[in-house]
Amino acid sequence: MGYRFLKTISTVFTFAFICFNAMGQTRHEIKAGETLYSISHTYGVTISAIQAANPGLGETIIAGQTINIPAKAAQEPVQHIIIQTPPVQQAPEQHIIIQPVTQQATVEDVQPTPVVEEIPPCKETYEVKKKETLYSIAQRFGVSVDEIVAANPTIEPDKKDRIKKGQVLCIPFTQAELEAMRPVEVEEEEIVIKEPVPVNFAVIMPFGLDQQKKTREAITMIDFYEGIMLAVSEMKRDGVSGKVYAFDEAQIDSVLALPQMKNVQLIIGAKDASNINKLKAFTEKNNISLVVPLSSSTTLVNNSHNVYQVNQKMDNDTYDRAFASFSAMHPNANYVFINIEDQTDKADYVLRLKNFLNSEKISYSNCDFKEIANLVGMLSTNKENYIIISSSTKTAFDRIVKRLGELALDSYRINLFGYTDWQAFADKSIEAFKKYNCMFFTSFYNNPNATETYAFNQRFRSAFGRDQYHSYPRYGMLGYDIANFFVRNMYIEGEDFAANIENLTSDAIQNPMHFTHKNTWSGFINNAMMFVKYNADGTISVKQL
Repeated sequence: MGYRFLKTISTVFTFAFICFNAMGQTRHEIKAGETLYSISHTYGVTISAIQAANPGLGETIIAGQTINIPAKAAQEPVQHIIIQTPPVQQAPEQHIIIQPVTQQATVEDVQPTPVVEEIPPCKETYEVKKKETLYSIAQRFGVSVDEIVAANPTIEPDKKDRIKKGQVLCIPFTQAELEAMRPVEVEEEEIVIKEPVPVNFAVIMPFGLDQQKKTREAITMIDFYEGIMLAVSEMKRDGVSGKVYAFDEAQIDSVLALPQMKNVQLIIGAKDASNINKLKAFTEKNNISLVVPLSSSTTLVNNSHNVYQVNQKMDNDTYDRAFASFSAMHPNANYVFINIEDQTDKADYVLRLKNFLNSEKISYSNCDFKEIANLVGMLSTNKENYIIISSSTKTAFDRIVKRLGELALDSYRINLFGYTDWQAFADKSIEAFKKYNCMFFTSFYNNPNATETYAFNQRFRSAFGRDQYHSYPRYGMLGYDIANFFVRNMYIEGEDFAANIENLTSDAIQNPMHFTHKNTWSGFINNAMMFVKYNADGTISVKQL
């Protein structure tokens, strides 16, 4: 069953990549919200290739404009080699190797010719007015009388006071201005050009290859892997090279016994806690970077300098950082907490927020849901009103929205400040989200209105013949973002990857990444966070901290 399943995936990949490469030149009418970045990803060509096909096209494009989309350069299909694991008690597992074509990067050194501009003799010219003297003019422009005389040879030194109305004088630069305008000698810096390093990596997740009928977990993990492969195909186009190994987590012991596993630079996995510990021990022993995509364990990276934790735990430090950023963005907000007696699953969160407001000497009001009619008296007409309820469930959200609709609130600016969980039902309650300007902070979010989202979904559907499984997060996007961050940056940075990790970024569709040391003896945690706000006009604002 495993062989047939993997062979099917291999066939889909090969077909999809050939289809991408077969696209010919066409014309594209730019739609509102599109960028050169999103268009390049939609058609699978680079931004520079689009600009080359449209002479004079800059970074700024406008809706309604029509541009040429060049044909993609021909590429060889991605190789898929099926190999077997060593003999084990159960039937041997099958694995795919995807080997992109290696491209040699070239760099040209161009030495620019410095341009030295001559300093003009006069800062400006000035026409003398009635009763003005050289002294008064010198005071006006912050120079000395002698400096004005030196800049105007027609003035005789012994007749300084004999200037006339209408006479035009050259006003010189001050000494400070002359110093600032002199060219600064810059010592030449030695520029070190890094040689890109091919990245071989493995993905070990519970793909459920032995399942007759795939479980939800297996389906989402297959989405995750396919998102990685979509990123790999795009990186291959950009010159990134290396090999990809995909293994079912159920066979982790036999997988780690394979000789090629000691030669990868990166492993992405696993899901089960005991298997994560096996990977931690293996990668530390063999000096391999380990990316754990799903676990939010607070001890995961302890004493493990090579581990990267993507899914951060929303703990007190995270909340305080979010609250501080939020209050800084809305310094004059009016806060009202509504307690729903039988729904208090976020009581700890609410208490933490209140404690923060107290520490910042920011006032707030409390209202019981059963006495919500009192809410109007707690609102401000000249401030933004942020309402926080005691539960993150859809039931609690629907209850508060219903009651707010029964109150006369048209003269108030109402915002519901809530929880990451809200994005799971935002599309079903979109009108309420817009009406009450719903806002929350989260470590992952995909804007369904973004051009990049539409382009990704189109590419995923074209490559694999289906949409991603509807879940939060979208696992295909998670795999795509992880591969783009780690594989692309490891290819560029090489051995300097870990040392430069805090300065590295990538264009994320759903999971932004910014890794920092938990402490000096630990690994790295992704502390990227976003504020998401649904606006009354139907747009969605996403601000990354």
